[in-house]
Amino acid sequence: MSRNTVMVSLILGIFAMLALVYFVYDQGLRSGHDRFKQDQTMITQLNDTIIKLHDQLSISQESLIFSKRQQQIQSEAYKQMSKAYANAEKTKGQLVSKVDFYRSIISPENGQSGPAIQDFEYQYDKGKLNFDITLVQAIQHKHQVRGGLRVTLFENDVATAQWPLSAVRSVNYQYSRIVSGSFERAIIAKNVKLKVELNLQDGALLERWFNVSNVADSNENNENNDKITSG
Repeated sequence: MSRNTVMVSLILGIFAMLALVYFVYDQGLRSGHDRFKQDQTMITQLNDTIIKLHDQLSISQESLIFSKRQQQIQSEAYKQMSKAYANAEKTKGQLVSKVDFYRSIISPENGQSGPAIQDFEYQYDKGKLNFDITLVQAIQHKHQVRGGLRVTLFENDVATAQWPLSAVRSVNYQYSRIVSGSFERAIIAKNVKLKVELNLQDGALLERWFNVSNVADSNENNENNDKITSG
């Protein structure tokens, strides 16, 4: 081959190599550009997904907060309803008790009219026997009931104390009256009875006995509690 032919072949080879390198470079550039676009698209999609998830998370958190508030409101409403129901039951019991009380004045079970010693309630605490006596006037209520009240404490069938200490307690009522009193007794026997006497102004005497045997048990419980406290 001549020198010129060799030079031409060499130049053509170099040119072909440069063309091949340019082609490869251009293809790589195009591929990288396409890949970059795909990556950008994917990044945009991921950002959109993150934003959507963040919005959904915010909504879920708000829903959770709202649910907790609703739960607190319902819980408080339930407490209020329970309290109102308990108060209603208590009020109902008090009303029933009052109705029974006034019914006993208007129409007693025994059908007897006039003054009566209806009830005796007591409580023993720290050496003191406190009591409440309920006096009523049944059916007939035109006149005032006047008289003297006395309470006698019997232990083992022996009178050991009286209330009041000196004169009787004057009472004056038309429908009902609650009279309160007390006995100072450090120790009370197990067999305890109380006699309540109402001497009416017309000379009639009303008398009723009440057993308070569990007072001694209360006394023993108080002593045991004192021992436990001292120990």
